[in-house]
Amino acid sequence: MPFLLYNSPIQKGGRPISGGHFNDNGYVYYKVAQFADELDEEIRHNGKAGTDGDHSYYYSNYPDEVIEYLKAQVPKLRKMAEIMRACDYLYSGDHGDDSFMERINQINEDYD
Repeated sequence: MPFLLYNSPIQKGGRPISGGHFNDNGYVYYKVAQFADELDEEIRHNGKAGTDGDHSYYYSNYPDEVIEYLKAQVPKLRKMAEIMRACDYLYSGDHGDDSFMERINQINEDYD
């Protein structure tokens, strides 16, 4: 049986993995990105109502101050999701420290 390191990018059975190092391969960064997308959708529909076939729908109606604050959080959440993914890839062995830092610098450039 081969020796496997705890933080090795090789699973039991010798199969390589890609990403998914943290949270039992749950790709947690995806949940943060999805949250940002859903929040953005809620913001865009703030105070709206309508019908979809036989169903009516109503969105929350928050004041402008709240909506402006939430709007400012969406790109921060998306940036954090990208950073989380880069960290996940680093610890999974998909990035080396040099390519990790290149990715982080690119993320910072894209969002700042």
